[in-house]
Amino acid sequence: MKDSKLWIAAGVAAGVGLLLLAKVLKPGVDVDPGFNRARLVDVVQVQQQPLAPEAQGFGRVSAKVNWQALSEVGGEVIYRHPDLYAGRLLLKGTELLRIDPLEYQLKLAQAQADRSSAQAQLTRVDQSQSNLKSSLELEQSRLKLVQAETKRKQQLFQQNLISDSELDTQQTSLLAQRNVVQDLQNQLALVPDDRLVAVAQLKVASAAVNDAERRLAKTVFTLPFDGRIGDVNIEQAQVVSAGQVLFEAQGMDIMEVEAQVAMHEFRTLAAGFTAAPVPGKFQVSDLNLAASIEVESGQWSSRWDATVTGIRQNIDPNQATVGVVLEIAQDWSQLDLTERPPLSQDLFVRTTIVGAPQTVLTVPARALRQSSLYLLKQGKLAITPVEILFRSGDVVAVVGSNEGALTAGDTVVMNDLIPAIDGMALRTTTAQESQP
Repeated sequence: MKDSKLWIAAGVAAGVGLLLLAKVLKPGVDVDPGFNRARLVDVVQVQQQPLAPEAQGFGRVSAKVNWQALSEVGGEVIYRHPDLYAGRLLLKGTELLRIDPLEYQLKLAQAQADRSSAQAQLTRVDQSQSNLKSSLELEQSRLKLVQAETKRKQQLFQQNLISDSELDTQQTSLLAQRNVVQDLQNQLALVPDDRLVAVAQLKVASAAVNDAERRLAKTVFTLPFDGRIGDVNIEQAQVVSAGQVLFEAQGMDIMEVEAQVAMHEFRTLAAGFTAAPVPGKFQVSDLNLAASIEVESGQWSSRWDATVTGIRQNIDPNQATVGVVLEIAQDWSQLDLTERPPLSQDLFVRTTIVGAPQTVLTVPARALRQSSLYLLKQGKLAITPVEILFRSGDVVAVVGSNEGALTAGDTVVMNDLIPAIDGMALRTTTAQESQP
């Protein structure tokens, strides 16, 4: 037993010895003393160029013109257009609904009769004024004759050629004639007031006719523009009351989107504004903003040009966004229902607002490493903090966090370096090709 254990120990020792001998005798790996251990990277140059800032936002489409057919008169619906249903497209001038007009026709006839009566009264006043003027002229001429006759009889009385009674009779005639003239003058003085009353009554009667005509016209509902029918709340033979919303229609020529733009992106746009708001003179068009909207659904997308027409005065406190109003013109004759269908109410869209170009330092967006750039300086990695000014597509406008840290022509590393160690050796594709 003792001899077998010795043999086992001797065998183990011999095996260990052979392993150590094989490791010592193993030939070494050939090492190239000229091999470059620097990491191979792709690079681009920092560009200084004009770049327009872009602000992305989202919003829902609505018609700029949204018409509610509000009933201003009551009565029974005696006509409803056969296509008065939600979603139907109808032309301007189409009669959509009619309320029984009989009651309003009677009121119009009564108002017209009252107006004719008031007009006749005004005519009578004018005629009376003309008659009184003629009568006054006649009586004044007669008064002159009576005065002359009275004067003659007074002279005869002084010569004892006529009696006292005859003179008294003549003087009585003079007083009577003066009274006639005075009475006509009094009547003529009242005519302007009578005329004012007659004119006022005519105006009231005319206003009543206009009101009756307006009410009669309100019994017919005609589409004021080419549009799409919205909600319909009425049926034929139904009795409606004043103030009831019967149906809605939206104009389709101009649509509107209130895009919600983040405050920091709107601030970027505002930095390029060339005009300051001046009450009474400022126009949004002075800001030189361009815009577009885009609709996406699965693999399909479509784009429309838009115009910036307004900026809301309020900021959404929940999302910290600014409302920018865009208008989109639609030409129905050029719409493609498969590739570019018309914009519809409440459609959710993405908006892009482009500001005025600014001369800035730019790099590709994929070169950014959070808030830093990997620069290649003298063959070494320099991790440089930068501030992002704005984005425009796949390009980003940046500025160095420290003055002079980033300039046009600097070399930017495009690769992800793991790990990225400041000062590590790097080489470009061109440098690799020059290696022996």
